[in-house]
Amino acid sequence: MRVPLYPQRVFPRSPGKKEYEVSTKVKIVYNKLNTIRNNAKVALRVKQLQPQRIDCIPEIYIPKYLGTRSDFVYFLRGLFNEPETGSTIQRLTGEYCLGCTDTGAVIYWQIDGQTRVRTGKVMRYNPQTGKRLKNGCNAVDWMHARLKREGVLSDEWELSQCLFGEHLLKGRPEDTVCLVESEKSALIGSGVMPGYVWLATGGKQNLKTEKCECLKGRNIILFPDLGAFDVWKEKGEAIAQRVGFTLSVSDTLERISTPEDRRDGLDIADYMIKTIKTKN
Repeated sequence: MRVPLYPQRVFPRSPGKKEYEVSTKVKIVYNKLNTIRNNAKVALRVKQLQPQRIDCIPEIYIPKYLGTRSDFVYFLRGLFNEPETGSTIQRLTGEYCLGCTDTGAVIYWQIDGQTRVRTGKVMRYNPQTGKRLKNGCNAVDWMHARLKREGVLSDEWELSQCLFGEHLLKGRPEDTVCLVESEKSALIGSGVMPGYVWLATGGKQNLKTEKCECLKGRNIILFPDLGAFDVWKEKGEAIAQRVGFTLSVSDTLERISTPEDRRDGLDIADYMIKTIKTKN
């Protein structure tokens, strides 16, 4: 048998009608997915370029609810052994613009660096122990939610939180900032060590980059609650690098805590309260 000088070309079998229809449908679906993906990327870039909308509560509600008759302020008065007109009580309630409801709940207003009122957290405390009253569905309320229920704010109003005490930064540009989890800790810390600016995230999960943008160029001391040291240290260091501030993470509680303290998840305020009561 003669061997051909050149290899024969093998032509693929022409697709049948059904195979052609399936192939065409696959291409159509693929092209649609690509279009959707590209549109999503464009929309994301546009959104990133647009300034974030910040909805605020009218400033008139600060003086409307301003007051020192809350259960929490009553606790502070006993803790610092001062009357309502005492210097520490007046400073704390004035600087942090503490509010009060007609039921004795304290209002922790969140005011940003541009003095925009983002919201207010409404909480109840035992006036003797300073412990939160957590029983019931209304253990924590929000001023923006209340104003929505009253029809003052529209349903389209969107919450955008900031650090509690952020408005104090502008007036104290050189002071070291102490960042804690709870508003209660920030207030007690400021009462004990007023040389620092005490701010609060308002929750363990609220240590976020967008909230900490206001700390750029500052010296920050982070005080994690017991049980949150590793998580806050890792998150804090990452945020400090992204935003650009100097960070120290306090391990004081980790060193002095007992197993019972860890079980109860104590924070820096609990130790300050113990120290103050021991001195008294």
